[in-house]
Amino acid sequence: MLVVTANWALADGTLMAASRRRQAEFLEAVHRAAFRSGVRSDGRYEPVDGIAIVLAGDTFDPLTSTAWKDDVRPWHEGGRAVGVAATVMLAAATRGRRLLAGLSAWVRAGLMVPAADRRGRPVFDRERRVPVRVTVLPGDRDPWIAGAGARLARRGIEVAGAWAVPGISVCHGAELDPLWTAAEPGRPTLGASLAVDLVARFGTVLRGRPDMWPACRPLVAQLAAARALEMPGVVAEWLTTMERSTAVVRDAWRAAVAAWRRQARIAEPACDASFDSIDAVAAWMEALHLAPPAAAGDIAALLDPRPPFEAESGTVVLGHWSGAAATIVGLGSAPGNAVDPAAGVTLAGVAPARQRRGPAHVVFPDPDRPAVHYPLAAEDPLPRRAFAPPASHRIVDAA
Repeated sequence: MLVVTANWALADGTLMAASRRRQAEFLEAVHRAAFRSGVRSDGRYEPVDGIAIVLAGDTFDPLTSTAWKDDVRPWHEGGRAVGVAATVMLAAATRGRRLLAGLSAWVRAGLMVPAADRRGRPVFDRERRVPVRVTVLPGDRDPWIAGAGARLARRGIEVAGAWAVPGISVCHGAELDPLWTAAEPGRPTLGASLAVDLVARFGTVLRGRPDMWPACRPLVAQLAAARALEMPGVVAEWLTTMERSTAVVRDAWRAAVAAWRRQARIAEPACDASFDSIDAVAAWMEALHLAPPAAAGDIAALLDPRPPFEAESGTVVLGHWSGAAATIVGLGSAPGNAVDPAAGVTLAGVAPARQRRGPAHVVFPDPDRPAVHYPLAAEDPLPRRAFAPPASHRIVDAA
C-alpha cells in the first residue's frame, strides 16, 4: 500500500499554529486504510505486505516565521542565515512531533492490522505486523530538509529527491512552477520572496498588535496556504468579515506590499517573465479585489500557472500541484482554473485553496494498479482501533 501526503506546512509557531489533532487523525486514517487495503477485489481479506508513506514536499514551512528579519533571509548563504534556518526547522519539527513520532514508531515496530483466517476473513483478536517505510521529499518551502537526512535517519525516516516504483512516481513538482523556479545562489524564487517579505512581514506587523493578533492569526495561515493570485482576494474577503480594525489591517497589508516591492528590487527574485514582474505583482497585491477580475494574461500565467495534465509514462503524484488527469494526481492548493472538463481534468479530492486548509493525502491500495486510488480524508475524526472503513471512503477506479 502506498500513502502520499503533502503540504503539512509545519511552521515554528511564531505566525502559524500546528494542529496536533490533525496529525493524530492522519495516523488513525492511515491505520484504517491499511486494513481496508487488505480487502481484495474478490472480497477476501489478506493483510498488505508492506506500507510506503511518502511525504511529498512542504512538510515544513520555515518561510512563514518572524525569524527572518533585519538583513537575514532564507536564501542567503552566510552562517547567520544557516543558523536561523536550522533553528526554525527544529522548532517546526517540534510542533510536528506527534506526526513524526507516530511515523517513526511504525518504521521501528511496524503497523498492526488484523490477521486473516484460512477463509480470507479478518481475525480481530489476532494481529499481524506490517512493515512500514517512510520517505520525506524536499519541497519549495523546506529545501533544507535534505540537510536533515542524518537526524531523520535516526528516526528511521528516509530523505530523497523523489520516490518511485514501476508504474508510479512521486515528486514535489515545484520546479514546474514559474513562481518557484530554481534561483542562483543568493537569490530567492519569486514564491519565496512573497512568502518571506510579504506574508511573513504582514504577519509580523499584526503579531505586534496583541489586541488584534488572535483574530488575525488565521488570516496569515490562509495567506500562506493560498496561491499568489488569490492573496489580495483573501485579504479583501477577510476585511468584509471583520467587525473592527479593518483600516489597520488594510493599511498593514498595503505597507507590506510596498516593503516587499522595495526588498524585491534589492533581492531580484528569479523570474523568467518578459515584463517588470515586481511592479506587476505589487500592483495586483495592492488592489485588494474582493472578487478579482480576470487577470491579464501575463500576470495570470506568472501567479497562477496551470499544472501539467499528462505524464510521460505511468502515474505521477505531485505534491505541489492540484490538477489531476488520468495519469497525474496533484495534492497542492487548487487554483481557480484547476478543473477543465474539456481536458478531462479532475481534482484529487482537494477543494480550492480558500476553502481547503492543511495537507492532502491519497492512498494507492495496490501500487501495481495505480488507476485505483482514493483521497484519504484525515480531517474526519476516526475512532481509535475501529477498522471498518467509513461509508464516505470509496475506491474510485479511473481506468
